[in-house]
Amino acid sequence: MKWVVVMPYARPGSMGMDFADELRSLGHAVETFAYRRDNVLYKNKPTKAAYQKALNRRLERLCGRARPDIVLVIKGGPVGVDVIRRIKAATAARIVNFFPDNPLWMMPFDQIEPYDLFFTKERYALRQLETAGLRNLAYLPMYCVPSLHHPVPLEDTEAASLRGVVALVGARYPYRERLVRELADLPVRVWGPGWRRAHPSLAPRVAGGFLDGRAKLAVYCGATLSLNPHHPMNDIVGVNTRAFELAAAGACQVVDLKDELPHLFKPGEEVVAYRDLPELRRQIAYYLAHLDEARAIGDNARRRALAEHTVRHRIEEMIAAIRDRCGSP
Repeated sequence: MKWVVVMPYARPGSMGMDFADELRSLGHAVETFAYRRDNVLYKNKPTKAAYQKALNRRLERLCGRARPDIVLVIKGGPVGVDVIRRIKAATAARIVNFFPDNPLWMMPFDQIEPYDLFFTKERYALRQLETAGLRNLAYLPMYCVPSLHHPVPLEDTEAASLRGVVALVGARYPYRERLVRELADLPVRVWGPGWRRAHPSLAPRVAGGFLDGRAKLAVYCGATLSLNPHHPMNDIVGVNTRAFELAAAGACQVVDLKDELPHLFKPGEEVVAYRDLPELRRQIAYYLAHLDEARAIGDNARRRALAEHTVRHRIEEMIAAIRDRCGSP
């Protein structure tokens, strides 16, 4: 099949590029289009609207030339409703959206309706949108990319520095900072943008800034436990991307128990789950004292992620849903 994958940024390893790379490996013809670019016209507020309009025209021309069977849009807030409708009319392509955040916060109804299918990881949002009368909705969880998310060998010094650590890798947000302050008596260490501006009492907990690539995987692999607190307003019942990345790296993750989690990873066998702060503290204390069990949970999580939760699995599920709901593209 012919695909056009529309994404925020056409950067290696970014969401959208991972779909494009995997589709090509499966034998599909793929063209990509980025709707956010490192361009002063896009970043300058007075010129942003005109620049987005020009980008939409370029997307329309690309689809007219490529004649895709499927246009896959990742998020796609700047993609105009009129452009979606014109591409559908001109090419007969199925146009679908994969939305990795909570659409209730970020996508007006009129931007969801034109898609043939709108995939969301958040069943709560799906139910609310269906209640409002939308019918072009489908559930699709997040995923891992095995080439990007995997265990890495550690140097002796790396392993020693991470042994017994409860790691949190991610940007500083108020909810994360508040959680780390609640756990300040435990061996929690944080990496990510903004943490050096956190409350001074957390300075001993800050181990580093932004991590990516091998450096991030090393923390995932080397830390005894990895914290994965969901955003309390974005992730209502769904599971975030980090859950799948940690699992694929073989980390023993400690994650708040979202409704969808038991369908994806088994609490107590493939993840360590908690419902409230007292349970979180008990779980951390237990697994810091039972390292073999923590390692086994990480190993189990990796097996489950590779067996069921890769980007290839999501592509297969997406194609099946398109055929079932929209007919063969």
